Amino acid sequence: MMQSIRHARSARIDLGAATLLLALAAPAAHALDPAQWQAVAPMLQAAVECRERPDTTSAAWRALPHDEYGQVEPVVPPMPFTVFGLPVREVSVFIDESGEMGESYTAEFAVGAPAVRNAAKLSRRGERATQLGALALSNDRPATLTCTVAGRYDESGYAEP
Repeated sequence: MMQSIRHARSARIDLGAATLLLALAAPAAHALDPAQWQAVAPMLQAAVECRERPDTTSAAWRALPHDEYGQVEPVVPPMPFTVFGLPVREVSVFIDESGEMGESYTAEFAVGAPAVRNAAKLSRRGERATQLGALALSNDRPATLTCTVAGRYDESGYAEP
C-alpha cells in the first residue's frame, strides 16, 4: 500500500514538472511596444474608417501578432487609440490573401452604438458606403464598426435551382 502511495505522489510530481516545463516552453503572448503601436495605429485607423488599405508589407504591419495561418490576431491597443474620434478597446483584421473573400477591419468601441453611428456619419440603419468599401455598425454590446472591402467572389448571379 505504501509503495502505491509513493508511486502516485511521484506520478503527480512528474506530471507537475512536465506541465511547468511545457508552460515555460510555450511562446509568450506577443505584445507591441509603444513605438511599434505608433507605427501601425494610423494604418489600422485608416482601414477601420474605410479610407485606405494598410501596407501589409511594412515592418509595422509585420510586427502585429499573427496566427499560424498568417491572419492578424485581435489587438488590444497598448495606449489610447481612437477611430472617428472615439475610444477603441480592440481591433480585428481579416485579409483573404487570395482576394476571393475580401477584407474586413473591425473596431470594438468603449462607447455605445449611437455615439459610433453619429461619429462615423452612418445612416439610421448603421451603414455607409465609401470609396474603399462599406462601413457597418453592430448594435451589440460592445458596439463594433466594420469596414468590409469586397473580394472577387460574387454571388449576384447565383439562383437556387
